[in-house]
Amino acid sequence: MRHRALVALSLAALPGVLLAARSAREGGSFAILQTLVETPGVSTREQGVRDRIRSLLPSWAKSETDARGNLLVAAGPEKGAKSLLFIAHMDETGYLVTAIREDGSLDVKPVGGFFETLYEGQVVQVHAAKGDVGGVVPPRPNYLDAAVADAPGAFGKEAVRVNVGAPSRAVAEGLGIAAGDPVTIPKSFQRLAGSYGSGRAVDDRAGCTALLLALRGLDPKTLRHRVTFAFSVEEETGLDGAQVLAQSLRPDLVIAVDTFVSSDSPLERPAFAHAVLGKGPVVRAIDSSNITDRAIVEKVLSLAKQAGVPIQYGLTRGGNDGSVFTEFGTPDLALSWPTVHSHSPVEVIHERDLDGLGTLVRLVAERW
Repeated sequence: MRHRALVALSLAALPGVLLAARSAREGGSFAILQTLVETPGVSTREQGVRDRIRSLLPSWAKSETDARGNLLVAAGPEKGAKSLLFIAHMDETGYLVTAIREDGSLDVKPVGGFFETLYEGQVVQVHAAKGDVGGVVPPRPNYLDAAVADAPGAFGKEAVRVNVGAPSRAVAEGLGIAAGDPVTIPKSFQRLAGSYGSGRAVDDRAGCTALLLALRGLDPKTLRHRVTFAFSVEEETGLDGAQVLAQSLRPDLVIAVDTFVSSDSPLERPAFAHAVLGKGPVVRAIDSSNITDRAIVEKVLSLAKQAGVPIQYGLTRGGNDGSVFTEFGTPDLALSWPTVHSHSPVEVIHERDLDGLGTLVRLVAERW
């Protein structure tokens, strides 16, 4: 999800998280999510994630990849039916190496919107041709000085470097590192107590997981509409993959499946973006890029109620892939799960919300 929103990093404050047992559902939705989260895929470098998603598709699903790199799966009647397009993005924020310095350190540039201070003093991985190379982002000089910390541009742009331990450019190149290599926080999904989980790139690997759950639950022979599931590239850099799809596809409804950045934290005001983790998926009725028609929102709420799926709705910041279709007359419906600490290394999600989101996507595909 394209935004710069972030809420306070206070995991201990999550309600009930220390009171419940760790989720033991090894085959549940978190198993798929973990596989995707732990696969690096910085914007413009999504191939690994695409390959992983392809391997997780049901046996009946035939996929194709367009020239931009979007992965598409279609099912249902091709003629005489409405068309629905579900879209979730495969990419994540991170860095790309721009140059190797003579001293062996790496210059990098940010890809997507995030607070670069989150990387300061952290371990990272450079995903190089010969394999992953560990590195660190050294704290800037005087980083404990409040005046320095608050200065505009104090940490970012040229100031961000990655040290992989190489004493020279030649040694770094010998490790397989080259300009263009992506850099991420180490890819790891951590299960927490109370069916919570955390990791970098839950946005939008959870959306991809929901699409996979829906595909696995569908019987393509019973679909009344033509349904296309798109796993898009380059959302974090400007909805670029979706822009390509919008030039050729004209669905009757586009359903973007992406994060709902929630204020479900003791340090946030509940007046805005208050969707509670563990209380079900969310309809993003309004975000920074789209206002969903009220009749569509009410139809989704009714559909969920009839099926016994807990659901929430609200407004939040950020854009969604479906918004680029509206200029061609296609309504945009954004379905989400609530998350906190978005675009940080510790995005938090509840497995119950992800389960419900997968079910909701399938219901819309089958019953719209």
